[in-house]
Parts: sequence; C-alpha cells; structure tokens
Amino acid sequence: MKRNMIWIRRKGLDLGIFPAAGAIAPGLQVLFHSRRGGSSAGPFASLNMGMNVGDRRESVLSNRELLLGAAGIAGDRLARAEQVHGARVAVARGGALHEGTDGLVTDERDLALCISTADCYPVVIYAPSERVLAALHVGRNGAAEGIIERAADMMRGSFRIGTEGTVALIGPGICAGCYEVGEKEAERFPARFRSGRGARCRLDLLSFCREELRRCGLRSDRIFEAGYCTSCNPRLFYSYRRDGKITGRHWTLARMLGARRPR
Repeated sequence: MKRNMIWIRRKGLDLGIFPAAGAIAPGLQVLFHSRRGGSSAGPFASLNMGMNVGDRRESVLSNRELLLGAAGIAGDRLARAEQVHGARVAVARGGALHEGTDGLVTDERDLALCISTADCYPVVIYAPSERVLAALHVGRNGAAEGIIERAADMMRGSFRIGTEGTVALIGPGICAGCYEVGEKEAERFPARFRSGRGARCRLDLLSFCREELRRCGLRSDRIFEAGYCTSCNPRLFYSYRRDGKITGRHWTLARMLGARRPR
C-alpha cells in the first residue's frame, strides 16, 4: 500500500491527515484517528467511537468529546451516516444522524460529515471548484451495490460538479491479504479483485474502490490512499475481522472550510 496519510499529535490524540490532498484542496479538512488516547478499556481500548458495540456509554461520550475537541468541530455541526452496510446516500443539511444511510453529500461549509468504520473503507470525495463534499462508508455490500457511483451521480446531478478537478481520499481499511469472504460474496465483484476459492476467497476492496473512483471520472493522481490495513495494525486500529464482534469503531471526519458555495 502506498501511504499518503501521516500522523499528527493534537490534544493528546493521534490524528491521520492527508498533506498531499490538502496541498491541492486547501479548503478540505479530513481527519482519521488511531485507537489510542481515549478512556475506553478492554477490547475497546481506548478511543472507541461506537456506541452500540458493548462499551460503556460514558467512555464513548468522553471519547467523542475528545475527538471533536481536537478536530475543532462543534457537536451541532456533525452529520452522521448510520452505517447499515448499504448504498443509500443522503444530502446532509445541518447536524443530524441520517438513519438508513451509508453516505452523505453536502455543500454546507463547516458541516462535518462523519463515517464510522472498523475494516470497511471510509471514502471522501471533494469537488474544490463547486465546493461539494461526500463521505461514504464502503463495505463489500455497499461497494457491490454501487455506493461510490451513486454518490458521484448525486454530486454531478444535484450539485452540478465536474470531476476533472475532484479529489478523493480513501482512509484505512482491511487489505486483500486479510479480507477473506465466501465465494458467493466474492463473485459479486469482477475476477480481478478476488483470489482463492470456496470459503477462503480474498477480496481486494481497496483496489475496487480506487477503480470505481476512476470509472466515475476522477484522475488517478487525485486519488489518495491512507496506506494502512486496519487488520494488520492492532496497535493503531480496531478490526472487526481480526477481533470479532467485540471491538471498537473509528470515525472519519470530513468538512469544508471557508465560504459557502454561491447559489
């Protein structure tokens, strides 16, 4: 994996940023975080963002407050996708939980879009000229059902963006070497993204995401990958595949800074 994400330290937390993307899209802020620096214990140690995974509610609320404080994001300016492992994309207007969705699109400045993951890929798409932003939770179901294409279509159709200057960031997720799926699940994807047979098929979800973005019109040199596998790095990341159901969740936060898009 090529690494485009680096770690910075802010208010005691390790935050992942994408400097190369920031250089060509200075109005974009995207932050990931490691599992370190929070108040959760046991399998959730320590910066777990997931509320319904078995962790103490007080710890999760404290962790969320820590992360939003480090990111400089107000709680009422946070729009969250529920994460149901589907392909529904909604337009976000103001801070809220968008039930039944795995993707959000907005043209509001300083509205942070939030995606929760623990192996699936967080994908952020940003059109700098039109100032339109999307954040997606891309697991195998959403990927197979076309969530990236749906988001791109919404950005083009409802917000009239062009894809020539559009930037995409792919956060940490599970690598092909760690991602075993059943044969029926693997067959939902073209053969070039899978290997093995039977119950031990391996799926290259990262490469699929990258190709989907290119197919939607993005240039290869404007697609930036974090370069980290969540399953391979237990000190940094939670992983549902590695740890089982009892594990934490990460948040990816994405927002546009600056003036609102003219109408």
